[in-house]
Amino acid sequence: MAHLSDCGIHCADPYCKQKDLLPVSCDACGQIYCSEHFKYDAHNCAKGRKEQDRRVIVCPICTEAVPLAHGEDANVVWETHAASGKCHPPPPPKPRCPVNGCKEKLTAINSFCCGTCCQKVCMKHRFEDSHECRPQRARVSAWHQHGSKQSNLLAQANKAGSSFADQMRGLATEARRLVK
Repeated sequence: MAHLSDCGIHCADPYCKQKDLLPVSCDACGQIYCSEHFKYDAHNCAKGRKEQDRRVIVCPICTEAVPLAHGEDANVVWETHAASGKCHPPPPPKPRCPVNGCKEKLTAINSFCCGTCCQKVCMKHRFEDSHECRPQRARVSAWHQHGSKQSNLLAQANKAGSSFADQMRGLATEARRLVK
């Protein structure tokens, strides 16, 4: 039978002093502990708690994590960060294709403006049957009709040889009639 009395190291905890064959060294205080006392809380390691306590605050402007030192006030740290000149809001997110389920980001190269519904979609959904294409004819056609009536009146007035004041009066009366 082998004698193991020479192997192992005693635990540094003052109440334990157990001889452990596989001792663990604390990375904060450097002392050697048994398997029961190697955790920071088990041997009341003051250095380990301070070193392992890594808290941050997230800046609401730039969404950057700002580290907090032990015992520092979060408001003071944030104000220092904001005044440092490093705090800038992130760029706005790029617009995405409005088609349901499509996650394509729209850029100048891969976007298409539909002539029928004036929606900006990705190249994959550029055809009218690929996206919810609803023509904007009601608004556009009323504008075209109103504009064409004015141009027709102007053309008629020019043919008749009337003066500019007469042309303007005719346009004003026609515009009032269209608005009603």
